Order: sequence, then C-alpha cells, then structure tokens
Amino acid sequence: MSTKAAVFLMVVMAAGSPLAAQSRKTGKVVGGHEKLLYVTDRTGMSVYDINDGHKLLGKIEVPETGGYYGIAASPQLGHLYLSSNVKRDMVCMDLKTEKIVWRNNHARFPDSFMVTPDGKTLYVPYRDEDFWLVLNGADGAVKAKIQVARGENYTDGWPIGNIGPHNTWINPAGTRVYMEVLTEPYVFIADTKSNQIIGKVGPFSKGIRPFTVTDDEQLVFANVDRLLGFEVGAVRDGSKWGGKMIHRVEAQTPQSRLDEYPNPPARKPHSTPSHGINIRPDQKEVWVVDGVYGYVYAYDVTVMPPRFVASVPLFADPKERPRPGWISFSLDGKYAYPDGGAVIDTKTKKVVARIPTSEKLIEIDFRDGTPVKAGHR
Repeated sequence: MSTKAAVFLMVVMAAGSPLAAQSRKTGKVVGGHEKLLYVTDRTGMSVYDINDGHKLLGKIEVPETGGYYGIAASPQLGHLYLSSNVKRDMVCMDLKTEKIVWRNNHARFPDSFMVTPDGKTLYVPYRDEDFWLVLNGADGAVKAKIQVARGENYTDGWPIGNIGPHNTWINPAGTRVYMEVLTEPYVFIADTKSNQIIGKVGPFSKGIRPFTVTDDEQLVFANVDRLLGFEVGAVRDGSKWGGKMIHRVEAQTPQSRLDEYPNPPARKPHSTPSHGINIRPDQKEVWVVDGVYGYVYAYDVTVMPPRFVASVPLFADPKERPRPGWISFSLDGKYAYPDGGAVIDTKTKKVVARIPTSEKLIEIDFRDGTPVKAGHR
C-alpha cells in the first residue's frame, strides 16, 4: 500500500465509516463486574455506571429511532433491543460495537416486549394489531404468532386513545409468557413451547396496564385503569392456569399532600393514576408509582393483602412534581429506578442519586468486557 493510500485509509477510519470500530462505554469494575444502566432518551440512550454512583459514561446515538416503547437485552447474543416510534420498528444493537445489527417492521406498532431467559427469542406485542409475534433474537425473523385480543376503548368519557397488545412478562424458566392488552381486564398466559394461550388471570376491575408476576408464578400484581394503586390476581385456580382477582390495594393520599398540591393536572400520564409497578428481585416488596403527585409507594407482599411500607417523593423541590410512568429495579434489588429522575435505595427508601431516568431503562452487567446478565423493565 502506498503512503497516500495508507493516510487516506486512516482518515476514513477516524471519520467513523463502517471500517472504524466503535467501542462500548465502560465502567468501574467491582467484584469482577461492570454494572451499566442503559437509559433511553429522545434519540438514543445514555449509559450510567451503577458501580460509580450512577456516573454518566456517555451517550449512544441510535439513528432514525426515538419515542421508545420497550427495551430488553440478550447477554447470550450480545444484543440490546428497542421498539421505536419513529419508524414503528424493532431495532437490534450490538452491545460491544454499539452499532445496529438489524431492524424490521413485521407488523404495526411494536410495544413493550421481553426476551426469553436463554436470550434467543423475543415476544413482541403489536399495539395496532391483536397479536404478539415471536421473533428470533439473532436476526429478527418471525418464528410464530400468538393471537390474543384487541380491546375496545372506553365510551364513558375516559378514553385512553390507542388500544391493543401492550405489555409482556416471561417467567424465569422461559416456559410461559404473560400478556396484557389495553382495556382488557385480563392477563393472558401462553405456553412458550406451543405458543398457545393456556389461561387468563382475572377479570380485574378495569383494563390492565403495567403488571408484574412473582417468580414462583403464584400472583400477578397489576395496575388497572383509573386506580391509584394496584390489584392482585391468582395465577392458578387449582390445577388450571388463570385465577381470579383476589385483592384491591388503593394507595391513600394524605390530606397534607392534597393541601400541598390541591390542583394537579387533569390529564394523567398514560391516562391513569398509576402506570408503573414492579416487584423487588427478592420478591418481598412491590413498588408502584403515583403519576399524579410524584411519589412511589412500597408494599410488603410477604403478607396478603399487601401491607403499605413507605412513600418516597421523587422531587427535591415540591414545585418540580415529576409524573412517573414506570418503575424498574437493579438486578440485585438495591436500587429502584422510577421514571422521574430519582435513584432510590430500596433499603433506606431514600433518593441517593438524580439522573434523567425514563420509562425504558435496563441494567446490563459485563465481565471481562462480555455481557453476562441483563435485567428487564
């Protein structure tokens, strides 16, 4: 190669052409692991170092994406996945190079999906359809379709807008997938071997919003339309999959809070007071968001009905009033990440950091530069 050609090649690589290798954001290693938090923003993701006080490591631009509806990862394949509103498509990014591997648009409006624990398969709801598609994690190809339901909008003056397949949860063994359709008062259960519906939990009092299931698949904790709080359903009815709703938990807003904020906005995030619920990884507490007053509430679920433990304000200044629409946990359960800009220590119930969190974030742990474990929304 001539000197001029070599110089030209170096310039092209430095300019970020496909010939240039892009390295991922790296964090502090503690106990052999990096723990990174990937938080979606308007046009990509910001990456934070959990081991270093949630320090910002940098930004990942994901071209022609934004308005995200879901995020998940496959450590086994080294992939991170997003459902994006810009082109209404699914996008797969390589975690090491931070480059797009594939993207597709098999159906209308992919929403909040999950990846099976073996990292091989995605279960994706399509909001403008009546089904979930089962996608190959490696290349995005369709493996199966699960016909579920479409839902019907409310006609009593409290419409929620777009309806259809919405949220997903998969059990730790990867043998069952739980699915929620907007305005439908049930959580549907399908077998991942046959991809057939085997039961449904409910009916709940209204349509289901975010929900979570205990690792032992005994209970479903679900936000429902128009409720500040959540309801509890039994996953099984004897030997049959799909039990009834057994408890309703209404969060109580103290008078002092009502006095402090007497005129909250009439329009609620996602058109419902609580749109965000998750169970702490140790399975002892359920946390739920208050999208009206800017709080999260923790409940002890080792007893039934669940017992209120604490309320945590997400704001430093009451004038700020974030309106959270989701909540997630770190893999070890030490931190709660509500949408609203706060990182909460789950033991002390105190805010320990403030970063621009969003509804779509995920922890991914690395060992020797290789992803080894990922959380979920």
